[in-house]
Amino acid sequence: MKIRYLKFKNWLIVTAMSILGLTACRHSKEMAAGDKGTKEPHRIDENVLVPMYGVPLREYADSNAVTQSPADSQQPAPTVVPPQPREPQVTVYGVPTVDFCVKGRVTDPNGKPVKGMQVILIDSRIDPDNLPDNEYWKSEMRRMSDTTDEKGNFEVNGSDRPWETMRVLVRDIDGSKNGSFQNQLVDVQFGDPESGDKPVSQWNLGIKNAEVAIKMKRKKK
Repeated sequence: MKIRYLKFKNWLIVTAMSILGLTACRHSKEMAAGDKGTKEPHRIDENVLVPMYGVPLREYADSNAVTQSPADSQQPAPTVVPPQPREPQVTVYGVPTVDFCVKGRVTDPNGKPVKGMQVILIDSRIDPDNLPDNEYWKSEMRRMSDTTDEKGNFEVNGSDRPWETMRVLVRDIDGSKNGSFQNQLVDVQFGDPESGDKPVSQWNLGIKNAEVAIKMKRKKK
């Protein structure tokens, strides 16, 4: 009788263990099947953030939301001011000028005065062998030129930019009447302008004076 009781007890234990094992296995299979399906998104408990930030996440977001009150929505649009016309501005462009006065005497190789020589004061940048052939330069050459008298004296006056160097071009324009001479070119150096008859201003810096002696060369026959 005792042996039968022990066999029955062992059978109950084995059966209970089998049932528990089958249940655990089924539960594991269900979990594995659930992992292969769509996982639910990980949800953050808003209250977890309270110890870290001190304010629940929902309340923190709501506190930063900007709402427009009805009064704000009824405010009129800002007035657009059209651009105002500016006063006309006068811009002046120009270069200050200087009055030039070059005096001198023209002689032949023997030192005798030569009459009837044309003396022209020109810009040092101009090529005397290729003078511009237009009315402007012709008028400029007439304006800043002179003709020697019986003593060979001349005086050229004109106004131009405040050059430090200009050229005096002497040309024989009367043919063989007073002798035949080659054209002569002389560089003239000027110093600082001096106050002359005109008032000195930002547009007229004064006058520059110079004196030169020019000795002509006869043309070769």
